[in-house]
Amino acid sequence: MEEQIKEEIKWRKYSRYILAGLTLVLLFLGYSSSKLEFDYDFEKFFPQEDSDLAFYEDYREKFENDNDFILLGFVNENGVFDQEFLQEIEGFTVKLRTLPHLREVISPLEMSYFEVSPGGMGFRKSPIFHVDNPAKYPSDRERLEKSIEPVAEMVNLENNSLIIVLKNKQIINKDDSDELATELQNLIELEGLDEVHVMGKIMGQQEYISVMKVEFITFASISIFVLIIFLIIAYRAIWGILIPLATVLLAVIGSLGFMQLSGTPLNMMTTLLPVIMLVVGMSDVVHLVSKYLEEIRYGRTKTVAIKNMLKKVGVATLLTSLTTALGFVTLIGVGMEPIQDFGIFTAVGVLLAFVLSILFIPSIFLNIKKPKITDSTRVQTAWEQGLGRFFIKLCRNQKAVLVAYSILTIICIVGASRIKFDYFLMQDLGEDQPLMQELRYFQKQFGGIRPFEMAVIPAKGKEVTDYDVIRETEKLEKYLDTEYGVNQMISPTVPFKFANKTLRNGRDEYYKIPDNEKRFNYLKRQMEKFEGREEFQQIVSADKKVGRVFGRMVDPGSKAMLALNEKLESFYNENIDVSVLTYKLTGTPVIIDEAGRHVSKNIIIGLLFAFLLIGISMGILFKSVKMAFISLVPNMFPILLTAGFIGFSGIDLNMSTSLVFTVAFGIAVDDTIHFLSRYRQEMTQGRTNLFALRRTFISTGKAIIITTIILLGGFGSLIFSDFLSTFYIGLFVCMTLVFAVITDLTLLPMMLLKKRK
Repeated sequence: MEEQIKEEIKWRKYSRYILAGLTLVLLFLGYSSSKLEFDYDFEKFFPQEDSDLAFYEDYREKFENDNDFILLGFVNENGVFDQEFLQEIEGFTVKLRTLPHLREVISPLEMSYFEVSPGGMGFRKSPIFHVDNPAKYPSDRERLEKSIEPVAEMVNLENNSLIIVLKNKQIINKDDSDELATELQNLIELEGLDEVHVMGKIMGQQEYISVMKVEFITFASISIFVLIIFLIIAYRAIWGILIPLATVLLAVIGSLGFMQLSGTPLNMMTTLLPVIMLVVGMSDVVHLVSKYLEEIRYGRTKTVAIKNMLKKVGVATLLTSLTTALGFVTLIGVGMEPIQDFGIFTAVGVLLAFVLSILFIPSIFLNIKKPKITDSTRVQTAWEQGLGRFFIKLCRNQKAVLVAYSILTIICIVGASRIKFDYFLMQDLGEDQPLMQELRYFQKQFGGIRPFEMAVIPAKGKEVTDYDVIRETEKLEKYLDTEYGVNQMISPTVPFKFANKTLRNGRDEYYKIPDNEKRFNYLKRQMEKFEGREEFQQIVSADKKVGRVFGRMVDPGSKAMLALNEKLESFYNENIDVSVLTYKLTGTPVIIDEAGRHVSKNIIIGLLFAFLLIGISMGILFKSVKMAFISLVPNMFPILLTAGFIGFSGIDLNMSTSLVFTVAFGIAVDDTIHFLSRYRQEMTQGRTNLFALRRTFISTGKAIIITTIILLGGFGSLIFSDFLSTFYIGLFVCMTLVFAVITDLTLLPMMLLKKRK
C-alpha cells in the first residue's frame, strides 16, 4: 500500500511537469492562432508545375491578367438615352477614377468612333453618346442598334442598361483588394444611384471571406454544443465535460497556431479543421476515458487504471490517429496548395490531438480525485442485451448478409460509374446569396463574366499582323462569336476592321477584314502609328509572335466547356489553314477546369496508397495477410456506397466535394481498427473465436456507435453551410460514417467468423 502511494506521488510529480510544459507550449500556440488570417484566392487552386499554367503565366506577362476586372451594371427605367441618367453616369465615371488600385476605367459614354471629315481631308472623332446634345440621341441609338462593334455589347437598349468596366491593378493582394471593394461600395452608396449591379473577383473574394468567418465560428460552436450535450449524457459530471472538452479544444488551438507560424491563412478548406479536430479528437478521448472509468470500476488505483488505459487503448488510439493522419496526408499528391494545406494541417492536428490525449488526460486524472462511478448497470445491461441479440441474428443470417453486400456492390459500382466532374463559377454560393444574384444578372443581360482567353500563334516566319494570319484569325473569331458563345470579344482583327470601316465613310458593312490583300496592306501602313498604344499592345505582343483573343461568356460549367472545346478543335482542323495559324485556349477558368478533372484521379491514387499502407500496418500488427485484407474490405464498402449514391443522385463532384472520400476513409477506418484491436486482445487471452468475437462485438460495438454519433453531430453541422461544397462534404461524410458503422457491425464480424472456419 505504501509503495502504491509513493508511486502515485512520483507520477503526480511528473504529471505536473508535463502540464507545465504543455501550458507553456499551448499558450504560445494559442497566441499565434489569435493572429491567424482568412484568405480566399482561387488562383491557389492552380495545379503546381503544370505546363498550361506555365503557358498562362507567360501569356499574361505579355498582355494582362484575365480576372482583374470589375463590371458595373446601371439600369434606368426611362431608358439609356435619358439625359439625366447619362449625365449621372458620366459624373460617376469621373469619380470612379479616384478609387485606389485601378488601372483603367472603360465607359461606353467616353468612347468615340472615327469618321471622314467633311471634304475628305482627314478624320475626326465623334462620340458614341452625345450626352449633352439630346437632339442627337435618336441617331446615336440607331447607330448602336446597327453596330456589330464590341462597344454595342456594353449597352443593352432593350433592358435599359449599360455597363462600365473597371480594371484593377494586376495580381492584386488581399489588403488592396479589400480597400478597393470597400471604397467602391461606399462610392455607390454615396451616389445613391437607382439600380447598380457589381461583379468582379475582388467582390467575390470579399464575400467568400465574410461567409468563411461566420461559418468558422458557427461550425465550431455547433460542434462544441453537440459535444457538451453528449458529455453531459455520458458522464454526468463536471470533470466529464471539462477534461474531454479541454483536450480537444487545446488540440484545435495548437493546430491553428501551427498554421499561423507556417504563414498559412485559413481558406475555405481549412475552415473545416476545427470541426474535424473536435469530433475526431473527441472520439479518441472517449475511448481513453471510458477505459479509465472501466478500470476504476474494477477497483484499480488511479496509477494502475491509467497504465491499463494507455496499454490497452493507447495502442489502438495511436493506430487510429496514424491512419486518420495518413488519409489526410495523401492529399499532398493533389498538387493544389489549399488542398495540400488542408491535408497537412489536419494530419498535424490529428496527431497533436493524440499526443495531448496521452499526456494531458493522464496528467489531469493524477491530480484530481478519483471520479465517482455512477450505477449504470441498467444502461449497460440494455446495451449488452441489444447488441447481443443483434449478434445472434447476424450469426444466423450470415448468407443473407453476404448476399445483400454482393448485390449492393454491383449496384454501387454502376452508380459510381455515373459520377461526373463539373465546376461552375461561384457554384459554392446559394441562389439567395446577393453575389450569386449579381452573377445571374450579368449572365443574362451582358453575356456573362467568365473570362475567355485564346492565344493565336502564327506559323514560324509569320507575324500576327500578316494578312493570311489575320484572315484565319477572323474565321476563328466568327466561330467563337456565333457557335462558341464569346461576347464583347476583342482580337487582333478589331483595329483593322475599325480602320476599314472608317476609311469607307463609317459604313457598317465594311467592319470586316478586306478581301483584297493590297487593301489590307494599305490599312496596315495606316495602323503603324497606333502600334505603340496600350490598346494595341493588349492584343498583339511586342514581337508580334502572339495574338490575344479575349472576351467574356456565360459560364456553362466545365463539363459543357469540354464539349465546346472539342467542337472548336474540330472546326479548327476542318476550316483553318493549320500551316498559317495555331491556337491555344488559356486563362484562369481553363486552368481550373483542367485541374479539376485531374483532382479525382489524384484522390483515387491517394486513396489506393492509403489503403495499401493501412493494409500493410494491419498485416504487421496481426502478423497475417488475411487480417490485412479483412481490415480493408469493410472500409471499401462505405466509400463505394457513398459513391453509388452520388452517381445515382446526379450530383456532380468538384474540386472540394471530391475530397469527401479521403476525409471519410481516414475517419471511418478508426472503427475497424478499434474493433480488430479489441478482437486481438480477446484472442491473445485464449478465447475461442466465436466467444472473442461476441465480447468484442458487445464492448467495442457500443463504443463505435457512440463515437459515430459524436462524429455525425460534428459533421452534421456542415449541412447548414452557405457554401454548397461544404454542405455536400458534411452530407457525404455523414453518409459514409453511417455506412461505416453498419459494415463494421455486420460485414466485419461475418468475415472474422469465416476466417476460422
